Amino acid sequence: MSLTSDILPPRDFIGYGWKTPADCWPNGAKIAVNFVVNFEEGGESTLVNGDKESEGYLHEAFHKIPLKGKRDQQLETMFEYGVRQGLPRIIRLFEKYGYKFTTFAVARALELAPEYGKLLPELGHEIACHGNRWRSYIDMPPEEEAKHVSEAVDRLQQLTGDRSIPAGWYLGRGSNYSKQLIAREHLERNLPLLYSSDSFADELPFWVANPLATEGSKDDGLLIIPYSLDCDDHRFLCQGSGWSTSDDFFWHLKETFDQLYQEGLDGMPKMMSVGQVYFQYHSLFDTDERSDYTTESSVVQVDFVAFRSESQLPSYHCSSRGNPGVFR
Repeated sequence: MSLTSDILPPRDFIGYGWKTPADCWPNGAKIAVNFVVNFEEGGESTLVNGDKESEGYLHEAFHKIPLKGKRDQQLETMFEYGVRQGLPRIIRLFEKYGYKFTTFAVARALELAPEYGKLLPELGHEIACHGNRWRSYIDMPPEEEAKHVSEAVDRLQQLTGDRSIPAGWYLGRGSNYSKQLIAREHLERNLPLLYSSDSFADELPFWVANPLATEGSKDDGLLIIPYSLDCDDHRFLCQGSGWSTSDDFFWHLKETFDQLYQEGLDGMPKMMSVGQVYFQYHSLFDTDERSDYTTESSVVQVDFVAFRSESQLPSYHCSSRGNPGVFR
């Protein structure tokens, strides 16, 4: 397999700089709110999946260390809870308010709860690829990672019955070659790759070079719809984050929204990403006070709109895309 050692783009500390687009969202909206649900449960490290030890990353049992050569029943059932109770609770909440979300779906996880492969798109939620397994790929040999990429696409297409899926990816723990391997898989399948969310660099979508341009492919760019861990509920599990109740989460979201919305009013529209990992959803913020805030904000559900360049990167104009979002 031919891979380019310098596949990562040059670091960019400027981005839009002082030239933030003033009209990037539809109908003059000042902010886009992008909801993401991480579908990972069942894709974690366990002997059931052929791994050598139990999961040791991002779970509620802080005291536990991975069990080598053994299954961890306590930990496995925590992940099972997420699909059995957490996910239905989140879906019902979004249905109540008429909002849509992007599902960062681990292919193996969706395989273990296959009914959601068709249910989520039927309800209007996007399925993006969160990898074949919920694991780090940073030290995996490229040839092996390429097999994971291919298997992930096969699984998601089989489970959804949709040959156009996935159009977007977020690995989170990918290797330096991941974007190149993913782009190649899409090219070989003639499957449009619309975006990657493996970046935390901005509050607006932006473009980078086509990962295959160094191999001679046309440099038509790769759209980056950046993710963010700032408004991501994994912070309940991080030491020192200060989040211990749903009130903490809600007020952080509210204050973030208010700040970014004000920037939009000042002529600098922004995007706000809200991430949810549902294995910890024993309760959700759904009180009258919070519902009133949502209503008074007059948020409107529309299709997510990202940028498409016809000239030199990173100059943009708007074009419609499939990733759902909320605009105000």
